[in-house]
Amino acid sequence: MIPYDQTTSSTSSSTPLKKSDILSYCKACFQEVSVLDYTKTYDIIQTTTNTAANCNITLLWVHGGGASRALFKPHAKELASKGYRSILIDSPGHGSLVDTPLTLDSCVETVRDVLDKECGDSSKDVCYIGASLGAYIGFHILSKLQNKFTSSILLDCGQNVGPDCSYKARFGLWFLRKLSSSMNNKTLLGAMLSQSKTADYHIRECSFGSGMFFQQGAAQCDCLHSVSPADLIPTLNIPILYFNGSEDHRDSENKWLELCKDERSELKVYKGGDHFFCHDSRFVDDMLERMHKFIQAV
Repeated sequence: MIPYDQTTSSTSSSTPLKKSDILSYCKACFQEVSVLDYTKTYDIIQTTTNTAANCNITLLWVHGGGASRALFKPHAKELASKGYRSILIDSPGHGSLVDTPLTLDSCVETVRDVLDKECGDSSKDVCYIGASLGAYIGFHILSKLQNKFTSSILLDCGQNVGPDCSYKARFGLWFLRKLSSSMNNKTLLGAMLSQSKTADYHIRECSFGSGMFFQQGAAQCDCLHSVSPADLIPTLNIPILYFNGSEDHRDSENKWLELCKDERSELKVYKGGDHFFCHDSRFVDDMLERMHKFIQAV
């Protein structure tokens, strides 16, 4: 458990990253410098008062490709002040699970195991929060674990990259696969960083600055291309809040919203936001407040 320090400033942020900020490590060296505790596969963030015994709402955070459970730690700390208990997990192939094969099934089992251990009481509400890869695999996880979640918040998933995706999306996946198969970590992460022009909200300590290590890019592409949101969304009986940046790849966000069965579902697009908008200090406060209102309304 990581107790939340209530003296932490809600406006604290760092300057935007540059490619020169990214360090390259072998796996063993990365584990020495990483901010992660490799004896654990997930972290719990809560105040001393919103512990599991007296907190009715738990947020399960699932990061994007190449990242780790550290990605949303700053956001979870902010929401802890509103009474939420957060669980941040490492997905297979990432962080402490770097050697675990990344598949849709392994993602489901990872989430199931954590929920069974930390949220066994069915009376507790759990909201699934996923970004990018965490959002796309989230459609699959939510469909397989329907009785585990009462709501979901999905970020950076406005483009259909599934089996019936457009030629443009298919080319993007091909390029990502080629990129992740032929480049070292530093070059790959530099390419990822080039997609972010304004990310400045704690981005160093929770992601790039600690030296990310990820070597399952091909498996990531397989997962992305295997999920068909259009088939899965109509089967979900929970409200979904979608967040996207206007400068990110988007061709299906309105369709995803229309397919939601629960009329409480919403879509928010941040003008000027890119794929890393959730780490852009221009949007973070509004995003967290919208999350809070959405979860409370559910």
